[in-house]
Amino acid sequence: MTRAGKKSAATAAPVDANVIASSIHATRRRKGMTLADLAERTDMDKGYLSRVERGQKSPSVGTLLKIADALGVPVGHLFGENTDDNAVTVIRRTDHVEIADDGAEGPGALVRALLPASGKRRLSVFMIEPGSDRLSQKADHPGDEFLYVLEGSLEIIFPDRVVQLDTGDAIHFDGHLRHQLRRVGEAPARALVAVAQDLTLRGGEE
Repeated sequence: MTRAGKKSAATAAPVDANVIASSIHATRRRKGMTLADLAERTDMDKGYLSRVERGQKSPSVGTLLKIADALGVPVGHLFGENTDDNAVTVIRRTDHVEIADDGAEGPGALVRALLPASGKRRLSVFMIEPGSDRLSQKADHPGDEFLYVLEGSLEIIFPDRVVQLDTGDAIHFDGHLRHQLRRVGEAPARALVAVAQDLTLRGGEE
């Protein structure tokens, strides 16, 4: 081996154990598997796998091969060498789903689903154009909600308060709070809404 080759090998960056831990955790969650499922498929202790996912244990190559096989991914995926096709979602404009709030009195709201909710995805994203009246149904859902006003002014109506937001304003709140939206004034209003929630796993496992 040349001196340059030796230098290159000596300075090669080691694989970050945290990358492996987060890859295993994220892949398992994306596959809709619990730790108990993974433990059964690999014939390993659930507590040990939990420590591996938290970066507290460094698995051997043999262990990684078994985990990758149980998850149905190449072992290189756990090293961050490639990306699972299911890890990247591209939504074209033609894929947007528009939902009109026909139950509202007067001009109803328009809700455009940019990234619909999924049983294997924590995040869903919507574009909302509130009407001049409240949405006909009060929203109440698990997880956190974040709303950013792209254009105009709108009100978010909670049971005990009303919050007005103008262009560039944002708000974050617990989705379990019952809330409604309505436009303020005659000018159009548009807002981007992101809802994040934990995936529901059997037995309450993470």
